[in-house]
Amino acid sequence: MCESNVFLKKQDGTETLIMENVAAITPLGTNTFLLKGLLGDRQEITGRIEDINLMAHKIVLVAV
Repeated sequence: MCESNVFLKKQDGTETLIMENVAAITPLGTNTFLLKGLLGDRQEITGRIEDINLMAHKIVLVAV
């Protein structure tokens, strides 16, 4: 499977898991993304993309 986990990195450098098993990310506007999960769950998140590591199945967004 190719799903990834999305984390939000805060200003202090800590990362918080936002959503597991994300199958798609759709940009909605400046720094806003719609995360779509494998089972149909959805979550809108505001942040800037810092890192996408598909081998590790990890996507990191930075809080803005």
